[in-house]
Order: sequence, then structure tokens, then C-alpha cells
Amino acid sequence: MQRLVDECSSIIQDGICKSTTLVNGGWIALDPSVRAGTEGRKFAAATKQPIDANTSSPVLTAADERIAHRLECLAMGDVWKNDKSENDDEEKSLELDVREALSSMSLPLTADGATRALVQLGRWSQNDVENKNKKAKVIEPWSAEVIDATQKLVSFRERRQVEIASAKKKSKGKPSLIDGRVDLSSLPCVCVDAKRATFRDDSIGIRLRSSTGRKVTPASKWEILIHIADVSNIYYDGNEAQFKLLREAAERRGQSRYDLPFGPLHLLPPKALSALALSTDDNSANECVTVWAYIDERDGRLIEAGLERTIIGSPKALSFDDATNLLEIESQNVPKSLTNTRAIITVAERNLSLWSQRRTERSETAQKREKRLATKEFISQELRAAGNVARDDGVGGSFQRSRGHRLVDSSLDLYAVAITSLMKQKKKPVPRAAGSGVDRGGRLGTAPLRRYIDGMCQKQAIAVLCGHGKPLSLDECKEASKLASRASDTVANLRSTKKRDGLTNNKQRGALHKVARHISSTGARKLKAVSSGHNNEVVILGTGAVARCRGVKGTLKGGEKLLIEVITIDPEKGLLDVRLTS
Repeated sequence: MQRLVDECSSIIQDGICKSTTLVNGGWIALDPSVRAGTEGRKFAAATKQPIDANTSSPVLTAADERIAHRLECLAMGDVWKNDKSENDDEEKSLELDVREALSSMSLPLTADGATRALVQLGRWSQNDVENKNKKAKVIEPWSAEVIDATQKLVSFRERRQVEIASAKKKSKGKPSLIDGRVDLSSLPCVCVDAKRATFRDDSIGIRLRSSTGRKVTPASKWEILIHIADVSNIYYDGNEAQFKLLREAAERRGQSRYDLPFGPLHLLPPKALSALALSTDDNSANECVTVWAYIDERDGRLIEAGLERTIIGSPKALSFDDATNLLEIESQNVPKSLTNTRAIITVAERNLSLWSQRRTERSETAQKREKRLATKEFISQELRAAGNVARDDGVGGSFQRSRGHRLVDSSLDLYAVAITSLMKQKKKPVPRAAGSGVDRGGRLGTAPLRRYIDGMCQKQAIAVLCGHGKPLSLDECKEASKLASRASDTVANLRSTKKRDGLTNNKQRGALHKVARHISSTGARKLKAVSSGHNNEVVILGTGAVARCRGVKGTLKGGEKLLIEVITIDPEKGLLDVRLTS
């Protein structure tokens, strides 16, 4: 009740109304637009408050953080609807807080206005950089203290490289423990990723069981090694205090975004990610968290698995296409320089494929996930066939499942399953993002350079299974999951406000021209389509044109094949209006 009274008082003070009367015990629905408007004005006021002595930006509430997150996306070119229908109250509320914040700060509702708001808040920073004797202002999507902490992390990692090299020299090439890490740097490994990947965080390796001394029953010839970049420098409580700033930055942003018009918005500054990522430079040492696993080569059963903190050498970097071609080429045609690489991915693929097949056959969760991925792949094939997609990293409808993609997917799936099983045996909780639970076959700890929750999962796994650091309590795991979900929900809400019906990019225009030509030549306005599974969105088969479908009762299931009727189409304006028909 006191909270409601405080809210009403705030509304009166803001001049929204002169007085309020509490009825029905004070419980009455508050118009979302009123709440959003109030939060927007409070956010603007927070930017003008004195800043805490220990930080360069003010302390923000959960509502403030949501607005700041939306401002970051707007600053990177996210486009929201400006035309609103009378039934669009929810989408209005999603925008109004940002509108009110920018208006109260006397800034335009544009990418530039959002950028200036973030600089004024201290969340982003502006620096003068000299270029050809001229000073230019450069905007960094990070606060000054986060940039400073990043430089300290880079220096710290450079010192670690020297320390590891010295320790390896003393061991005279013999397998050893370096600061509690197993030295696997003599074993070759392979990193398979998208062509445009900048920061690599996973790698695959193999070794003979006989070389490990492990007793595995029934005997399995090969040990599969799945390495994930160790980011515990910024999550481990025992490290230097400045790394806490990087952890807080990752916590606020939640996850990287690669679908923004002005470029990616990373989880952490690129220099920090580069310092934490796997280096493919010769003679570099990479600190990893490695799952080792034995798979029964007769039926694909996972016999045994474990987790270790490791040091690996420089992985051989391959694109998905490179890996696929190497797996499919005849052995006599393989270049000598890639012989070992092909042997590694061939053995890994054979074992991981057996495990994946067994899991799909025996797990309802895996079957549902396989169905979702098959739907996603089918839609992507339609978009590629229409010439709408040229990427290979899953962004913008580019999802693929070539042999290279499947190799990586199955290795990361195994990594997640192994950690889940090992933590369950220890009866310890694990931080998880919403929608990544065991019931959905979600990944766990596999992308710490892109997702905050994966960094926290890694922190918990090495604390419980490797004795490095203090394990998180159940409440701390829940709090980490809550923070990750909050950032994820903010992004999801922003995506729901984007004008998906009238995409105006050149690829959509090209697809719409195909639809228009088909209608013009045949006179048929009823066309086959498939649901993407997002907001009743459909893809018209053979063209790749995308539209939100009218006349739907409830929600369309992903992969559902439909017959739609084109109501309105204007390729130049990017306009396509369709409805269900029979």
C-alpha cells in the first residue's frame, strides 16, 4: 500500500494530475503509459543528480537500467514503430519511457539523441582522437571506468602469457599442472566458427585414452575434448577489484547483439573480448575450461565425462565451410598442412554424431529441439534460395546445419549435457537463462564471450567441480538468472516493437518484387507460406518475402505450412499485407 501511495504522490508531483483518490482498498490498474512516462522522467532526473564518488555514472534503478538498455539499442540504429493503432497500448508503453526520457533531456528521439543521452548519463564516453593533425570526437559504447578496466585486463593477460611460458619452460615439455591447470598445449585442436567471427570461444580436440591413464569401461579409444575460453578473470571473486567493473558491465548488457544496423553491441569492450578469447596466433597459450568425454563407439552412449581448467595451444581456425569441405574431401586430396586437422574433426564428428543420434532417439527434449532446428533451417533455406541471406553465423535468417555447423552444435550440446550431469551429481545449482532449461535442451556455459549468464555458469562450474573459488548459493544463482532474463526480455520487447510488417531493406524489396511479378503474371494472390514461429510472421515460399499474417486466432507454430492471400503489396515502400485463407 505504501508503495502505491508513493507512486501516486510521484504522479501528483510530476504534474500528471492534481489529486488522486484510492478506491477498492487502493488496488486499481495503473495505465501502463502513466507508469512508463513517470519512469522516463525519473530517468532524465537521475542523469542530473550528483554522481557517486566511486563511479563516473549514477546508480540506476531497474526501470532506469531498462531505459538505458533501450537507449543503447536505439543509438545503434534500432528502428521502432511511429504509427500506432488504438489497440497498440503495449507497444506504446514500450516506447513511451524512452520518449519521455529524451524529451525531458531536450534530446531528439533519434540514434544521435540516444547517444548523447548515454554520454550524458556516463554509460557511454566521448573521446578526442587525433587523425591527420585533426581532432575528431569518437564515441565509445562504454563508460570511462570500463574502458580503463579493459586496459588493465589486457595488461593482466599479457603478464599471464609470460608466466605460462616461463612455467612451461621449467616443465621441459612434460605434461604438468600450471597454477592448477592441466597443460594440454601439446595437443592440436580445431576452432570452427563463422567466416566473420572476431572472437573465438570454443575449440575441439581429441586424444587417445591410453595416453590419459583413465580407466574407462567399456573401453573407448578416443577422448573428446571440448574447450571453452576461460573468462573467470572477471567473474572470480578473488581477482583484482577493477575486474568487478567488467563483470557489472556484462551484467547490465546481458548479451551481445549482432542484428543492429550500425554494428554489433558487444557484451564487453572488444579489447576485453580479444584478451579473453582463444588466440590463433602461433605459440600463444589459451586458458580454457575443458570438458573431456568418452563416447561408446558402438552405440553413442556417454560413458564418462569430467571438467578441468586447462591450457591449450593455438587452435587451427576453420570456417564452417572449410570444416565441411575438409570432412567431405577424399583423403588423398587433403593438403599435408591440414592432415592432422582433418583427422581431429573426422574422429570428433564420428563420435559426436553417434552421441547426438542416440540422444535424439531417446530424449523427448532433444526431439523437440531437433524439430525446432529443422523448422529454422527450412525457413533459412527459403530465404537463401531467394537470395536474401549471405551469412553463415545464424544472424538474419542465415541459420544452417552443414557438417561443419553440426560438428560444433553437437560438441556444445555435449558440453552442456556433461556440465548439467556433473553439477547434478554434486547436487549444486547452476545459473540458467530463461528458456535454456533442461526441458528445452538449452546450452550451458558455452558462450561466455556473448552471454553474461554463461560466464556465471562457468564461474559456478569451476568452483564446484575444480575447487576454484567459492560456489554460488541457490539464491545467488537465481539472482544471476533474473538479471540475465531482465536484459534478454528488454531485447525481446524491443524486437517486438520493430516494424516487421514493412521491412524496407533492399533484400525485402527484391523479394516483394518477385511476389508482385508472380501475381502480375498469374493473377493468383493465394500463395504458399510457412510460419517462422515469431509473432505470426510468415515467409512466402519461393520468394523469401516476410510478412506478419492477419486473421490468425492464437499463435502460429513454427514450421506450420499455410495458404495466405496477398491483400496489399508495394515493393518500393516495402509493404506486404497478407491474411490466412483456405
